[in-house]
Amino acid sequence: MGYSDRITRFNMHQLSAYDRMQFMRSRRAEAAAEAQRQAAFAGSFASIQQNNAAQMGNLFSKMAMQRISKTA
Repeated sequence: MGYSDRITRFNMHQLSAYDRMQFMRSRRAEAAAEAQRQAAFAGSFASIQQNNAAQMGNLFSKMAMQRISKTA
């Protein structure tokens, strides 16, 4: 789609009601897909952070147990 063919808020009124509805429907579908992609990305990042926190806890626990066993 060339620059002159691009639909903007300034020339949207030139479209028919059906074309405007189709355009807005496609924009909403694109936005929903993007939101879903970002949610999946955020979920995977949260999972990584959660696993990282658990591993750090395991590491600290292991260090504490080693210190206790050395002093006992």
